[in-house]
Amino acid sequence: MPEKDFNETSRRGGTLWLLQRISAGVIFVLLLIHYVTYHFIGDGTITYQQVSEKMASPWFNLTQVLFLFAGIFHGLNGIWMVAEDYLHGRLVRLVLVSVLLLLGLVLLFVGTATVLKVG
Repeated sequence: MPEKDFNETSRRGGTLWLLQRISAGVIFVLLLIHYVTYHFIGDGTITYQQVSEKMASPWFNLTQVLFLFAGIFHGLNGIWMVAEDYLHGRLVRLVLVSVLLLLGLVLLFVGTATVLKVG
């Protein structure tokens, strides 16, 4: 592999690596918030009415959409980072990144629509 390709990959790869770590931290914090609000606040039973009341709050919806966005980014970026180590053809990489972007957008749209429609 020519040195130029390696330098370009490592520069972009470093940014994706950092974003992967940041998204992991965001997921961890939002998971703690989610877990505490569902499992530690209240009497231990979760009813449809309780969930509906929580989802009526714009702050709760914001945390759910952030959780969704961070999870989708983290997962698909992880797949890309692993695939980047093994796939070297430009066409294969282009197809994979296109599929991952499309999948991410579809999941984000469906997930966001679900959170906002229920709330």
